[in-house]
Amino acid sequence: MAACTRRLYLATHAIAFHPTVWLEHVKRGEAKLVLGAIAKDPRAVWERELVDAVAEPDGEARVGRVNEQLSELDFLLARWERVPRVCASIASSAGILFGSLVLRFGLNATLDIPDDGRSDAINDVVLQAVNVAALGVAGAAFAIASQYRARKASKAFQRDADTLVALLEGD
Repeated sequence: MAACTRRLYLATHAIAFHPTVWLEHVKRGEAKLVLGAIAKDPRAVWERELVDAVAEPDGEARVGRVNEQLSELDFLLARWERVPRVCASIASSAGILFGSLVLRFGLNATLDIPDDGRSDAINDVVLQAVNVAALGVAGAAFAIASQYRARKASKAFQRDADTLVALLEGD
């Protein structure tokens, strides 16, 4: 769950200043405020590179540098992209494996129980095995949900960044 949550965080915090917030300030005419914040924040490397790329006087060089920054953003958004898928696989496999082990050792232990109580013991063992397998399924479901949310957030992040770049290039 921690790794899946980390992936979701990376998909929503790929750069220091979220494009939506930056875009809102630029639309309100507060671009200088954002530029000042970008200059002061040591984490805003991508943002400074984008501002420099947009300010490039040579048109061909500007297009190349802006596209380079958009490619860099794609890379940043794709960090840990496969982790939730791997986590879902591990969680479901581990749940089934451990549920099977609980079932195997539990049923083996019921052989020593007298016949009149064995049925209840077997029911208890099966219920325990199902509970263990359900934990694996729950972990897999969490990983799948976090992958879905991260993919959706990443696409929205890219869309907002494209809108921001178009707005910055238009000024």
